[in-house]
Amino acid sequence: MVDPRILVRKYHEEADMITKDITKMINTCLEYADDIANKPESKYPRNSRMSLRNLLKDDMLTFFGYLYDPASDDIEAQVNFINRNLGIIITVQNFKRFVADRCKPENFLKSVPQSLMYFVADDTSPASKRTGYGIALSRYLISCFNDAGVEFVAYGGISDREANRLAKYINMMSEYVKSFNVYGSETLNSDSDKVSFGRKNTDRNHGYNHDVNSGYNDDRISFGGGINRNSGRPGSAGDAFADPDAIRGRALDTAPGSSRNEKSLEELQEELNSMIGLEKVKTNIASLVNLIKVKTMRDKLGFKTPDISLHLVFSGNPGTGKTTVARLLAKIYHQLGVVSHGQLVEVDRAGLVEGYVGQTAIKTSEVIDSAMGGVLFIDEAYTLTGQKESEDFGQEAVDTLLKRMEDNRDDLVVIVAGYTKEMNKFINSNPGLKSRFNKFIEFPDYTGDEMYQIFTGMCNSHDYNLDKEADAHVKEYLADLAQNHGENFANAREVRNYFERSIERQASRVVKEPLIDASSLTTFKLADVME
Repeated sequence: MVDPRILVRKYHEEADMITKDITKMINTCLEYADDIANKPESKYPRNSRMSLRNLLKDDMLTFFGYLYDPASDDIEAQVNFINRNLGIIITVQNFKRFVADRCKPENFLKSVPQSLMYFVADDTSPASKRTGYGIALSRYLISCFNDAGVEFVAYGGISDREANRLAKYINMMSEYVKSFNVYGSETLNSDSDKVSFGRKNTDRNHGYNHDVNSGYNDDRISFGGGINRNSGRPGSAGDAFADPDAIRGRALDTAPGSSRNEKSLEELQEELNSMIGLEKVKTNIASLVNLIKVKTMRDKLGFKTPDISLHLVFSGNPGTGKTTVARLLAKIYHQLGVVSHGQLVEVDRAGLVEGYVGQTAIKTSEVIDSAMGGVLFIDEAYTLTGQKESEDFGQEAVDTLLKRMEDNRDDLVVIVAGYTKEMNKFINSNPGLKSRFNKFIEFPDYTGDEMYQIFTGMCNSHDYNLDKEADAHVKEYLADLAQNHGENFANAREVRNYFERSIERQASRVVKEPLIDASSLTTFKLADVME
């Protein structure tokens, strides 16, 4: 294994243009990525939602994550190096989380960076006619990775662990490129009878493995269909590449009903259970799922089973997750075979009621038609009845709804939602409603601790963090808000609004600072979170 402190200059010596400016090297590679992606003969997908430039940035970020040693002397300097050279903003906290989630050491030496593949594709394309160092952009890209890696680890003091990782990774990249005969050749062989995508000696083992049968599962790179399942090496030129949108979970949308676009019942239940708070809600939904499962098994065995109503009343204050749970439940119902599609159609009084005789029934029926095969979610359903106006057509909507629920009971579920007191009154106002809606699920207000978890979750998902004083204040403020709130308290919506106001205050503070860095842009201080 070559020591990276020797390897650091190796590729520069082979290039005609030598530079020690890491930022300039990275920018040069990013510019070439733009050039490669825009060529008519480029292998890069035209409809990709991720540019080759950003794919290269992502590959370099994961490379730095792979090199990172938790025992590093100065992680803040390393993160500043990343932000400065990649033109991104990532905090120390988020970088650590990124490393834990995405940078598994055992995965990295089994797949080369996706961006390097497109550089190689361009190098080996007969259409590429370059002079000077540009005859092998892949070689220059490896040099860039190597030099940037050495400088990155140098901030924390180069440990044996980091040196070994860097050397192994650069050697892996080099072996991959050498397999295409890019090194040492001023002219690339374009004879399609002898060369597949610029590769020679394809029977050799090049030290890298993309065998889809090996049991190795890496979400960094997802190869397309062109895998030789016997050799474990990429097949033809075009097949060797993955769709960049599928990398790291960025899958393209598929048509409704496609299995690729659907989560399993277990995944949906796990998503529900991961929601903050709502323990009684989760228990009620789990009981309902079990009831449906047992009924299905009894039906298959020919046992008599009583009809069960799957229509629900969600009661509670605003911002307690009623719509989110309804959306998940629609998909759960679909997985259980209760409905055929699993979409959620959300509507309120304005979406059902018109101001003229006969028009409300038509409008309500159209909404119900759109919800067929899924769940119709009526928010603030109590507003459909009990209006003081002499000519109110809300009752017409209710009558139409009840009839369609009966006619389409095999493929339509209705969930009505609103304040607890008002929903009780609404259901009891009509015998038809009372007979069809006999399951109530109460959504309690969030506690102060739960609202604090929601706030910090918003911070994490938007690349913000709290300093010590701000963290203590947010926890105290939300605990007080949970105990002493007004009549129109909106739970998670209150937290979201508080978070957005904090962002505004932080922005107003930061723009006045003489020196703005990544830490300034991502840290909430006490003044930012004080109402």
